This record gives sequence, structure tokens and C-alpha cells, in this order.
Amino acid sequence: MLKKFLVILFFWQPFFAAGPPGLLDQYVKQGLINNLAMQQQEFSLEISLEALKEARGMFLPSISIQARYSRAGGGRMIEIPIGDLVNPIYMSLNDLFKFHGIDAGFPTNLPNELVPFLREREHDTKVRLVQPIFQPTIYYNYKIKSSLTKVNRAQVSVFKRHLIADIKTAYFNYSKALSVVELLEKTRAVLEENLRVSENLVKNGKATEDVVFRARAEIADLDQKKAEADKNKILAATYFNFLINRPLDEPIEIMEKKLIKIPETIDFETALQHALKHRYEFQQMQHAIAVTSYQVDLAKSNLFPSVSAVLDYGFQGEKYRFGKDDDYWMASLIFEWTLFNGNQNQSKKTQALLDKKRLEVQKIELEKQIQMQVQDEYHSLKAAWLAIAAAREKKHSAKKSFKIVSKKYEYGMAPQIEYLDARTTYTNAAINSIIARYDYFIQKAKFERASALSDLNKYN
Repeated sequence: MLKKFLVILFFWQPFFAAGPPGLLDQYVKQGLINNLAMQQQEFSLEISLEALKEARGMFLPSISIQARYSRAGGGRMIEIPIGDLVNPIYMSLNDLFKFHGIDAGFPTNLPNELVPFLREREHDTKVRLVQPIFQPTIYYNYKIKSSLTKVNRAQVSVFKRHLIADIKTAYFNYSKALSVVELLEKTRAVLEENLRVSENLVKNGKATEDVVFRARAEIADLDQKKAEADKNKILAATYFNFLINRPLDEPIEIMEKKLIKIPETIDFETALQHALKHRYEFQQMQHAIAVTSYQVDLAKSNLFPSVSAVLDYGFQGEKYRFGKDDDYWMASLIFEWTLFNGNQNQSKKTQALLDKKRLEVQKIELEKQIQMQVQDEYHSLKAAWLAIAAAREKKHSAKKSFKIVSKKYEYGMAPQIEYLDARTTYTNAAINSIIARYDYFIQKAKFERASALSDLNKYN
């Protein structure tokens, strides 16, 4: 019954709505581009994208130039026993040759050599290439960064929906405040006419002077209300311009009101299913859970060894020379396996598992929260729609009543208190009608946000 009621209601009830189409969408687009908080969200997404590029780059080889020039002195001395080894040999050779009458002349007093362990001067200049071959931590780090990027991307979309609703709400709040100000300005003309009539009644002896004072008091009271309304209008305009990041005093274009029928119809179940399917909060939560899963894998991967290839090509020597006699190359295969680190990996794994369970419970809670939110906004939208007809009927009746009482008062057939009461009732009914009209649009923006009905691609 509720669904049929709403379909009939949406198709047949006329309503004052905004036109021409497109103006509010332009403001929304401007806000999505210029809003300062939106820009911060975009910067966060760009940071995560760069972090993903950084993680991807860890799969590629790294090439670096390393140069070292050293001066040293002191330290250990390495003794090379040249004299101890060669002098006995030379002595034996001299004796042998002397036996044959030959003076060989081999030296027999060669000293031992002392070589410093540290070179006094030394340089080592090389190009090093390092290529990871088997490092699971790099892979899972990349998957974590990729999921975090998706989390940030979903967060941007979530913020866009909130910003769209905020911009529409601020726009309609300003339109509401402006309409109230315009109504009060028209009402002042009515009260001025009441003052003129009251003065004529006093002049013709049909009323006492107190009616004039009462008429002037009503004008003063209206001026006070208009001052408050002007303040609300300025504040609403300021906040709207703040949201779309324009000068706070820049004029706001208001769409012309025309009588139309609202074309769209949607029931609660359809709205709920659409929200559960398209709310970006679910994507954000799902990617966050994926991050914790990869964190578990990352902790497990620390139990495996890592293998890297290293290739060096460079030049060494006591002088800076880059000739063919000074170059060298060296290729290495580096194997590293951490056998024990105080159960740190197990603790990291347990933390990631607990975090994953926490997010899974939070996802269930999120689903229930969104269900309640859609239900609340749906029934609030229905109530706002029904309030329009009631406010319009109340305004229509108050207007007719005021016209009748106004004519009677003009001819001295009704007391002033009746006239002023009818005027106050009509003014309040007109203000209530304005509030009901724009509150519906505000509630509709909130319902679109809760049900994820606003098409973000339209604003790209």
C-alpha cells in the first residue's frame, strides 16, 4: 500500500520546483572542482597513487654509482719476510759459485718488508646494479599500496556525495531565506496600507488613536523580523559561496520557480538495494579488509628467504685512473634468510588478523547503519512531501480569510485585532509554505546521498 501510495503521490501531486534545469548542477560542478576540502581529498589520492608507483618500482633493478676516496695513516703493519726467505738462498748460491771460483755477488742482507694494512691513498669508483629475484615482501607491499589507493579513491567518491548534498542544501537554504525576505517585504506594504486605513478610521471618528499605534508597532515588529531574515540570507549565501570556494559576497543566481510534476518514483526497497550496491563506503571497507589480508601475507612472507643479484663494475687504485689496468667487475648472488627475530613476524601476523576481524565486524555494522539511514531519510522525505500539501492548503485558506477580514476592517466592520490576527496567520502560513517547499528539496538531497542516487559521472 505504501508503494502504491507514493507512486500515485509522486505522479499526480503538482509542486513548485526549480527551473531552468542545469543551473544547480553547474554550481555543484564548480564546487567539486574548487571546494578546498575536496582538493585536500584529491591530494590524498594523488599521494597514494605516487606511493603505488613507488611500490611498483621496487620490482625493477636499481642502478647506482658509488665512489670512495680514502686517506689513511697508522694502523696495523703486515710484515713480509722477504729477507728471511731469500738471504739464506743467496748465501748458499754465493758459496756454490765461490767454490767454482766465481763471485756471484748475490745480496745476503735484504730486509723484511713492512706493508701498512691501510693504504695511504685509495679510491674505489663503481656502478652497482641490484635486481631482486625472489622477495615476497616486495610483492605484498605492492598489493597493500594498491588496495590503499582504492581505499582513497572510494573515500574521494564518498566525500563527493556528501559535498553534493551539502551544496544543494546550502543552495536551497539560501533560496528559502531569500523567499522569506521577499515575502516580508511584500507584507510590509500590506502593513503600511493598514496604517493608512487606521489613520483614516481615526480621522473619520470610526476608531480611536490606539489602532494607529498598534499598526506602527506591527510595522516595527515586521522590520525586526526582516532584519533577522536578512541576516539568515547573508549567512546562507556566505556558506554556499564558501562551499564552492568563491568570494563570500558574490551574488547567487536563483532558478525561476515554475509549476511542474515530479517525474521520478522510487520505493524504499529499491532505494535500500541501490544504497547497499552503490554506496562507496562498502568499497572503501572491502579494500581496507583486503589491506589487512595482504598484511597477513606480508608477515608470512618474512619466513621465506630473499634472493637478489648484484653486479659491480668499477675502478680501484691508489690514484684516480680509469685505465684498463685499473678496472674490475664482480657479480654476486645474495641469499638472506632470517631464522629468528624474537617472534616479531608472528606478532605482526596476529595483529593483521585481529585488524581484519575488526573491519569485518565494522562492515556488518556499516550495513545496518546505512539501512537505518536510508529508512530515516526515506520517511523524512515522505513527511516533507506530505507537509507541502498541508502548508499550501493552510496558506490558501489563510489568504482568503485575510482578504475577507481586510475588506471588513477597511469599512470599519471588523476590529483591528481581528485584522492583525488574520494578517499574522496569513504571513506565518506563507512562510511555512516556503519552508516546506525548500525543506522538501533539502530532504531530497539528503535522500539521494543516503541512497547513492546522485550520478557522480554527471559532474565529472
